[in-house]
Amino acid sequence: MAGRLILPGELGYMMAAAPNNQRYADILPVAVAMCANDKDVQLCLRWAIDHRQPFAVRSGGHNYAGFSTTRGLLIDVKAMNGISVNEKENTCTIAAGVSNQDMANFFSGSSLAVPSGRCPTVGAAGLVLGGGWGFSATHAGLTCDSLKSSEIVLPSQQLVVAEDKGSYQDLFWGLRGGGGGNFGVNTSFTFNLVDVSHNVTIFNILWPAQKQIELFSALQDLQQNNPTTISTRSKIVPRRAGSNYTMADLQVTTLGQFFGGKEAAMKALEPVLNMLTPVKADIREMTYWQARDYLITDDPNGMYDLRSSYVGEKMSPEGMEMMVRWMLKWPGGSLVPENMGILFAIGGKVRTVAVNATAYPHRNANYIFEMEAAWGPIDKLDVVQRQQQWLRDYFTAMSPFVLPQAYVNFPNREQPNWAKAYYGPNLDRLKTVKHKYDPHNYFKFEQSIPQG
Repeated sequence: MAGRLILPGELGYMMAAAPNNQRYADILPVAVAMCANDKDVQLCLRWAIDHRQPFAVRSGGHNYAGFSTTRGLLIDVKAMNGISVNEKENTCTIAAGVSNQDMANFFSGSSLAVPSGRCPTVGAAGLVLGGGWGFSATHAGLTCDSLKSSEIVLPSQQLVVAEDKGSYQDLFWGLRGGGGGNFGVNTSFTFNLVDVSHNVTIFNILWPAQKQIELFSALQDLQQNNPTTISTRSKIVPRRAGSNYTMADLQVTTLGQFFGGKEAAMKALEPVLNMLTPVKADIREMTYWQARDYLITDDPNGMYDLRSSYVGEKMSPEGMEMMVRWMLKWPGGSLVPENMGILFAIGGKVRTVAVNATAYPHRNANYIFEMEAAWGPIDKLDVVQRQQQWLRDYFTAMSPFVLPQAYVNFPNREQPNWAKAYYGPNLDRLKTVKHKYDPHNYFKFEQSIPQG
């Protein structure tokens, strides 16, 4: 290898083996292959297949359900992290190990960007392969909507270029939302760049513990009335750790950006600002890249479990009441449960693309609805088990009020009917692509695409 093969007991092994979700930190590989180029990937894949060894592919290591962990060979592309720009074609090519932060560092201060996520350590590879939500999605589309081509090492160890023309059009279709680790090892991605030369306005607003349902509803109206100029992440959060919450403990908050100046942003935000005087309202005009730095987050981290679904137009009053009812049932723990119910805006520009134009099928929704449970080392086993059961029951209780869909980049191992939930009407076509390029099903994990 041009890169490094790290064996158990060697310096750096535990750091290289550790996933983002520490729930799966005990799944340790026989070795971590830090691939430095395409040939390293081909070599590792050939070894794993020839020796009938399990393997997993990792970029950022943020697969929430631990699918980028293995007891076999961990093929890590993090060392492949170059970025180049083709000014003539207005494109950029990134290696598979590039993170959101790497892209931000490279483009920061410029007038160009790839629509991407806000968690700095997430690998861009996993992001784009699952679709790619970020605060630019409603305005500029998903990360996968900007993808122009990708180099990928197939199970045959052949390195090919998948794009929207030529021999691998069907594979390129599957790479835009079909999820990572299904068809091969992607080693680079080429994106069309978007213009971010105009200022945006960020807002971070927290209201007192009053009118929770009315505010949460009004925030959805705000998003729907400004589908491509506003991007929100709205949620209801407790003011303290512990349990036995009452409505007096729950506050509504929203974070996001408006694509335009502060004056226009204030006018758009007027309905929610006038409904109830906020506890705080940070509303500032700044450049796109300053806003990106403001909006970043590294959550979730530590040990956590989550569920996701989608909301079509707007969550019903009954759905919001059910959500709050389950928040009040939080069983307790050492951490403040800050992500008990979140709406990520994912309509606007995302909905202008046909459902079957890419593998990402959720073009019929305005929001991803997500809920989490998280715990620390101090929490005893019975506390963790209560939290996990609370999450299961809460998710089930919300099912009448959400679409039977789930975001493949927010996976969970208990997702009912997961293949249909992740891929919807595109599932059969994905099965066909899977069978064509991975006929022996070498790229297999608990929720890999079944073969057609």
